Amino acid sequence: MAAGEQVRVVDFYTEVVLPALAQRLDQAFPEFGWCRDARGWVATNEEHTHARLGVRAERVVAHGPAPRGFLVHGAEPMLWTAYLAGGEPPRGAEFVRVVADLADRAGVDSAPIEREAPRDRRAELLEEFFELAQRELAGDHGDAARAYLEQRGFPIDAVEGSALGVVPSFSHTQRALRASGYSDDELKASGLFSDGRWPGRLCGAWRNDRGRIGTFWARAVEDAEPDVARYLYLRGAARADLPPYGLPRGVRDLVLVEGFFDHHQLRAHGVENSAAIGGAATNSRMFERLSHLGIREVTLCFDADDAGRAATARAVENAARGVASPSIFVATPLAKDPDELVREHGIEAWHRQSRECGVTWRATDLLGDVGSSAPLVARRDALARAGGWLGALPPRLALEQEDALRAVSERSGYSVEAVRRAFQARFFREIGSDLSLRGSDARPSCSREVEF
Repeated sequence: MAAGEQVRVVDFYTEVVLPALAQRLDQAFPEFGWCRDARGWVATNEEHTHARLGVRAERVVAHGPAPRGFLVHGAEPMLWTAYLAGGEPPRGAEFVRVVADLADRAGVDSAPIEREAPRDRRAELLEEFFELAQRELAGDHGDAARAYLEQRGFPIDAVEGSALGVVPSFSHTQRALRASGYSDDELKASGLFSDGRWPGRLCGAWRNDRGRIGTFWARAVEDAEPDVARYLYLRGAARADLPPYGLPRGVRDLVLVEGFFDHHQLRAHGVENSAAIGGAATNSRMFERLSHLGIREVTLCFDADDAGRAATARAVENAARGVASPSIFVATPLAKDPDELVREHGIEAWHRQSRECGVTWRATDLLGDVGSSAPLVARRDALARAGGWLGALPPRLALEQEDALRAVSERSGYSVEAVRRAFQARFFREIGSDLSLRGSDARPSCSREVEF
């Protein structure tokens, strides 16, 4: 193609970038440790593939003359574009950006596709609104909200940089946004003025993978009436596909909490690796996304009540069900939630918390209150519950299964060898000898106590 010629991005990617990328995959993605084989490339960096994908390196291949991505044997293929975009194929301006990145990795001049990305007026409007809300929190109209935050234990000097705001009055917001050139139709389409309960509430911006605002939450700073929702969300904006709220970039160890204030309380006290799920719902795709982002460990620190325990169990199961996932741990609760722990006992109490392997936690949770002194039938029924779940785990969790077997045997009063043989016979036929245990007095490596 001629120099300076404008081309379709898809054609440039397919005809130019992919063939060049195939010739220097080891330089383009050194984290995999790619080495050539008879059909293309095979990964060799065990640490990266296990942490990011949960598999052995030799199971990750990029075969063909110009592979569009890599394949994990026994799982779905991953496109190069999706790999760089956090797990999902990018579209629009994000696709252009990712192709330019791949071109750079492949040693290709991306000038033919360089163009100014179209402006996203709605995204700009939401950013300007949040700037107004942050100024509102810092100004005279933010007195009640600041007092509320201080009452909840936020350090005074941390309020300004808390990534929180207060929703201004609709009249003030509309004047400011109109002065910036936004039309009445754009204001109406934003959804910011659909609910008269918003003004005066604390708010936070829930961002997507690209850092753009996906939605807002708004919380009353006074106790609401029973029929008034404590949290409101931007009308017409979906939350299901957003990453955890406040997800920090570049971290390898993440703490997941339930509530927005759990997250902000931790951030206000210097804990930089937390994020909130904004409720109690998780799914396998969330953990796969976190794995693709390079997060190696996730510690679940949900509320210490029945609902929080059930949410923790679902989260562990969802992480195990995913194609890939960070290693999952469960914190030992020292208070109702992280917010209360820090408020009542200080940040030092947070750092003193211990955690255990999520698989071990779930297996012993399935035992219920059954211990070594329980009747025979109760112990065997409990073992069947735990074994049924452990036996369904994927091979990538074989080490976690081993540690869980040891913990289950200790709780139930049976010997490790007896539990191992029973579980192998009933549930582990496919992995057989892969579950050879270490010495019976070894401490489970996945249930170590650590400081956050």
